[in-house]
Formats: sequence, C-alpha cells, structure tokens
Amino acid sequence: MIYNILEECASDNGRLFKIDVVDKNKDNELLKSVIIAALDPYTQYHIRKIPEYETASTQQTLWWGLDELKRLSSRELTGNAGIEHLRNILSSLMSDDAEVIERIIAKDLKCGIHKSTVNKVFGKGFIETYPCMLASSMNEKNFKNIKFPAIVQTKMDGMRANIIIDEDGKVDVRSRNGKQIDLHGLFDETFNIVGAVVDGELIVLDADGAILDRKTGNGILNKAVKGTISEDEASRVRMTAWDIIPLEDFRAGKCDMPYDERMRALYVIDRDDKISIVDDFLAVDMEMVRMFFQEALADGQEGVIVKNTDSIWEDKRSKYQVKMKVELEVDLLVTGWNEGSGKIKGLMGSVTCTTADGGVEVNVGSGFNDEDRKMLPEDIVGKIITVKYNEVIQDKNCNTKSLFLPIFVELRLDKDKADII
Repeated sequence: MIYNILEECASDNGRLFKIDVVDKNKDNELLKSVIIAALDPYTQYHIRKIPEYETASTQQTLWWGLDELKRLSSRELTGNAGIEHLRNILSSLMSDDAEVIERIIAKDLKCGIHKSTVNKVFGKGFIETYPCMLASSMNEKNFKNIKFPAIVQTKMDGMRANIIIDEDGKVDVRSRNGKQIDLHGLFDETFNIVGAVVDGELIVLDADGAILDRKTGNGILNKAVKGTISEDEASRVRMTAWDIIPLEDFRAGKCDMPYDERMRALYVIDRDDKISIVDDFLAVDMEMVRMFFQEALADGQEGVIVKNTDSIWEDKRSKYQVKMKVELEVDLLVTGWNEGSGKIKGLMGSVTCTTADGGVEVNVGSGFNDEDRKMLPEDIVGKIITVKYNEVIQDKNCNTKSLFLPIFVELRLDKDKADII
C-alpha cells in the first residue's frame, strides 16, 4: 500500500534512505501518480481544510480517489460543492488511502519526500520546478556584475509570494516553492489584467495598521500555507511588489524584457490599496549604494537589493541582482529533534540541521519560544527553518563545518529546499 511506503520513508531522516525507498518502488505506477498529485507545483486543489468525514462501508480504490481529485484541480467543483466532493472521496476510501489523499490535498506527503528526492530517482523534470528568481549574496565578485546607474530597492522582510492571474482572470497566490497561500480571495479583485505574475513579499498588519514583525507576520502567513488562516487575519495581509512577468514567460522560466520596463509596467497597471510598489532609487555609483544601504538600516529595514536596469527575469539566482544585509541568515533542513533537559525536559531542546549539500551541520537550540518548544519531531523534522548566525566555522569534531552562535528565526513552510553556504 502507498501509505506503508510513505511511512517507511518517514522512519529514517536520511535523504539517501528515502531515495532508496522510492527507488525500490520506482515501478509502482500508483506511487508515481501520488507523488505527482502531491508535488506538482501547478496542480492545486483549492481546498486547504480537510472536512470531517466517516469511512463508508463501500470502499473505492486510491486510483479512483486520484481520478476524482481532478474535479477539484480543474475547478469543475469549487466552494461548498468542492468540499462535499472531497468529503465523499475521503469517506469512500480505506483509512490509509484517505490519509494519502489528505496529504495530497496538503501538498505534503509528510515523509521527507521532496521534488529533489523523486527527481533523483525518476529523472530531472519528473516534478517540474516552480520558477523563482533569487538575488546573489553580497560580495566583491558579485558586485562586479552590477552596472551603474543601478536600481536600489528596500529589501522586504516578509514572505516571498507570487500573485498569479491566469488567462481567465482567476487569481492564485503561491509561495516561492509553489505552495498555495489561502487568503480567502483577498486579491481576487485587485488587478484588471490577465496572464501575468506579480512577484513580491507578503506582510501582515496589526489592528492599528502597523506592520507586524517578521516572525509574528510570517507565523500568520504560515497559517495561510496550511489553510488555517482566519478571514480577519487574511484581511490584514498586504503585498509589496517589485516585478511583473507575463505568465507564459514565467512558466517557461525566462523573460527577456529588461527590468526597468517590467517595473514601468507594474506602476501603470490598475491595482487597489492592498498592493504597494517597493521603494526604489537610482544609484550612479557604489558610494550612493552604500548611502542608500545605511539609510535603510537606520530606518529599521533589513537591507537593500541592487539591480541592473536591463536585467532579465530568469528561474535561477541572478548575477545581476545583489542583496545587501548585515545579519547573516541561512535556510537549513531539520534532520533531528533533540529533547531538552531541566526545565524543558520532555520538550524540544534543540534541532539538528544541515545545508542542502551536507557541508554544514549544526545544532540549533536558541531562539525558540515556549510555544516553539512544544513542537514534536513530526512538526519540524524534514522542514526548513531560517537560522541567524555570526560566521561559518570548522567543527573540531568532524570534517563538516558548523555555525557560530546559531539562533532560530522561524519555520519556513513556504520553502522546501535548504541553502548551500
């Protein structure tokens, strides 16, 4: 049964173990279909909360359940009709198969299997990559690619997201790894355009209209990724946008339109007050960049992004955009949960984390609040967390490197891949 294969994958945190489990079942067509249904970034079911259901006496197959899910992904059935259809699917399956369907709806197989895992077994492109352009890190080599005059923008401190408006005008909000962000239709009437993707950062306002700090705001946005955000919380979400890409080019992974032209297009489209455009300036030299950077820090911002005016949009880390920030942060994969001692015995004391290439391994025990420490292994192992640190150091006990003074920042449900330092 598929459920048993997923549970076997979950029984060991090692990536190679998970690859071996998938590989020995690679001829299982049902498993391949389940993986595609769960991990394909372009397949969404538009329901995040699982309805209550009871298993019926007449039981269908998991193949049947997968086929019936197409009525949700195609939006043939939406709203209450969609919820009732999902309830019928779940109640018509054996309990283990129903659990698999629940994981598919959540777009998380809950066993540490990600796109990179299955593409290693079935080949590159088995699961499509959700496009995302990232900026390069701040160093002398990367700044040599910046041509002046260059655009300098405030580095936003929220959750990266895309608002996708398809050819029919239907709106979908996605995280940087393609997970659906359920905001109760917040942006459905925001734009008067079709066939475009607006790229930017989501932030959350408090009751008085002030921007919540990153950890609090992203905690609320994580609820939207899970599908548990309230309508009141969703109503306080805003986007700061910095790019717009034709949908066709976005799906292809490349747009040759120069960045300054894309920014002009972003400024002239009709939008409502839930969308703002990122603050930007034109710098004629590196000295002016430094001045804007220091002003951003003085204003309490995280830093700035420096961009070439003619840079294209591409699904990769761009050589022509450089991020400047003071604090060092890295996204790490959690591979182990370690119990605390003393006052926190029985709770999470620390987590073991690693970079994507395994070159850095570190135990992170600082930065967790009382609520964080209540997380069980299944809540955090196999997930990505952001960690703040001072420097990369050599671990005296092994050949891998570690981090000096690592501090937990937040759980990133919008990401599924760790960084490489």
